[in-house]
Amino acid sequence: MDAIPDLQRLKSRLSLVLFIAALFPRWHSAQGADFQGSTHKVEYNADPIFYSASAPTDPVSLAQKKLKASKSKGWLDFDPQFGYLPAVLDLFNVPAASQMLVFSKTSVQRHDISPVNPRALYFSDSIYIGYIPGAAVLEIASVDPKLGAIFYTVNQDKDEPVRFRRDENCLNCHGAARSMGVPGFVLRSLDTEPSGEPISGSDTENVTHFTPIPARWGGWYVTDAPSDWVHRGNRPGGESISPEGIVGKRVPASLYPKKGSEALPLLVHDHQVHMHNYITRLNFEAQQSLKVYGHLRYLKNQVDSFLRYLLFTEEAPLPSPLPASSAFAENFQARAHRDPKGRSLRDFDLQTHLFKYPCSFLIESEGFQQLPGPLREVILQKLWEILTGQNQEPSFAGISSESRQAVLEIIRAILPDLPDYWQRDGPTNTQ
Repeated sequence: MDAIPDLQRLKSRLSLVLFIAALFPRWHSAQGADFQGSTHKVEYNADPIFYSASAPTDPVSLAQKKLKASKSKGWLDFDPQFGYLPAVLDLFNVPAASQMLVFSKTSVQRHDISPVNPRALYFSDSIYIGYIPGAAVLEIASVDPKLGAIFYTVNQDKDEPVRFRRDENCLNCHGAARSMGVPGFVLRSLDTEPSGEPISGSDTENVTHFTPIPARWGGWYVTDAPSDWVHRGNRPGGESISPEGIVGKRVPASLYPKKGSEALPLLVHDHQVHMHNYITRLNFEAQQSLKVYGHLRYLKNQVDSFLRYLLFTEEAPLPSPLPASSAFAENFQARAHRDPKGRSLRDFDLQTHLFKYPCSFLIESEGFQQLPGPLREVILQKLWEILTGQNQEPSFAGISSESRQAVLEIIRAILPDLPDYWQRDGPTNTQ
């Protein structure tokens, strides 16, 4: 009885794959920009990392200590509609404007998720918060500069104060191949059944800023992308839903602190989760290499591929200009550190690319700043050579001389403790 619908779904998925492949013949090669072996699991509970045994210093663990020490003893305002979500967002300065809606059942609380009751995700540079209307707990991932992602839950119980409970069961998915083999983040694009159940075999490679827009956001809602953008969002069970038909019609607007699931937060999120994983992976590999060999010479490929990602060398272009979401963009750029010319790595382009200056804003993160000293020096040395035009490797040839100079000057202004040679200009690329 179900053979014809199953065949129709198969044909639909095959047509989508062929369409994407025709538009982007370099899709798979772009996904290969990560170094060989980047999905192999790092033994992060062994010497010298000791992930589980080490005391974390991520934002959640620090906040937990302050709450326990305060007179409130962890009691925060409990909202009758959203529980502890507003208080937790406020505690970590995570903007509600970052809201993204995921209807695929890809959470530990999967039974509470559906296309009419999607999971909402909120994020800042170092915190990710998951909220499902009616679910028992908030899901939180916090970035530790030494240990990578640390996972927590908070009970949605008005009779209980906020307690951030560390949950290492998350590492079954968030500490293996899909998160670069380290405690990190998994970002997928896949087809679902009408219920939101993922369809096996329909997911792409992990989504990053390399991923072409037509391959992104399967299992997600996207409510404001330009009408000419082709993507995999808004299709529970293969049914294409117009952005106008999502919030307020299919999804009650009252279930969430704000309306919508906007493209700009999605794009920033697509970039930054992989960058967090990359920083953690390099940190762990450097620690192991220094302990075993006393040097980092075997990490050349890892460093090179990290720099390609840092500098957006294979970023998938935007299909057409994207109007900026004012609330999210304003909050994101309010955290900018600017050079004397007023420029920042948080400045958006949104015409053909996400950012105006091709270098990740997470170069300012504590995770990057606390990389093992010898590794940070290797990365900064090669980065300076690229930006001054002394490095002529084909991988970086697409970065214009104007962009190199701008990024060089911005980094000089915003990064502390740069080596002295960063104040020198080398020969610039004349292309």
